[in-house]
Amino acid sequence: MTHLRRVLREREAAGSMGALDAMNPRQFEQHIAWLCRRDGCDRVTVTGGHGDTGAYTPDGRRIVVQRTSRTPAATITSGDVQQFIGMAKLDYNADIALLVATCPFTRDALLLAIRHDVTAVHRGLLEAWNNGAALQVLHSNA
Repeated sequence: MTHLRRVLREREAAGSMGALDAMNPRQFEQHIAWLCRRDGCDRVTVTGGHGDTGAYTPDGRRIVVQRTSRTPAATITSGDVQQFIGMAKLDYNADIALLVATCPFTRDALLLAIRHDVTAVHRGLLEAWNNGAALQVLHSNA
């Protein structure tokens, strides 16, 4: 029954930023894991507590995901990105590093993410992904 409730909640949340905003951190991390699975990733694991998810693309690249659920008025700063770079690239040797947030990133945070090959999934991109758009980095080995 718990599995059925989770599946129904995930389907309801797909396409609704309001539903994502209302999720607690555990629900949000499970939903992001579901989006990864929906897009063909396998061996998806949620570590809990830290907001981290690990997965592999269909072509075998290692993905590390950090989720940050904040109010839409908040921002992701360069310090947030810096911490994630160390964890994803150095600790977990990620081929793909996704920093997923329910809020926007500052300009400096975006520039830092680009410089260090981190995919910044800001609120707008998260909304598109949640609405069914493919997250391109998961599908191309570019």
